[in-house]
Amino acid sequence: MELVSYLTSIYGYDAPIFIKDVRIGRKSKSAIREEFYRAYKRGELNKDGPGVYSIVNKSGDLKPTVTFEKILYDKFLYKVPFPEGMDMLYVKGYYSGLTFLNMIGISQQVPAILEVTTNSTSSKKRYYSSLNRVAIIRKARTEITFQNYKILQFLDMFHFLSMDEVKENRELICNYIKENKISKYQFAQYISLYSTQTIKKIVEGGIINAFVG
Repeated sequence: MELVSYLTSIYGYDAPIFIKDVRIGRKSKSAIREEFYRAYKRGELNKDGPGVYSIVNKSGDLKPTVTFEKILYDKFLYKVPFPEGMDMLYVKGYYSGLTFLNMIGISQQVPAILEVTTNSTSSKKRYYSSLNRVAIIRKARTEITFQNYKILQFLDMFHFLSMDEVKENRELICNYIKENKISKYQFAQYISLYSTQTIKKIVEGGIINAFVG
């Protein structure tokens, strides 16, 4: 099957295609890269970043729908859904740092650079760029899963907050714990991965008794 038709049948027009994930029969990676390059030169593929492509939609005046957030979603945050009927995603990362603080309302500053913590890097901290935007990518403290990403994302937050900020936002933080059903068991299971400063902020900030169960 011709490359673009094959890719369209799998990805459609609105998804980033990471060349490293593409398998076509027994073709070598170098042969696949060459096919991608030729399709790009013919104007059949967009190149959205290093190793990231999308299919050119030639119907009408539709603009490309691949966004930087979509690339981060597929590359660092989630994989395909679990089998049909299971209300879960394969989680491999989460937004962190100032990005997460803005998402939950602690910070009103909209971050120019998104921050992600993920299984999909071996670097403690690195920068990823695509579509003229940049994200900070951090290595996870432990393997991120659907079961633990919320508690890890929550505990990471305290690295970016001062004690005063924790106390000022105590009610918001406690409400977040309840809304996301973050349990005492989860807290006990993962807190050893974090510094004594994180523990101190949670205890002295009046957060410790908000955990569920």
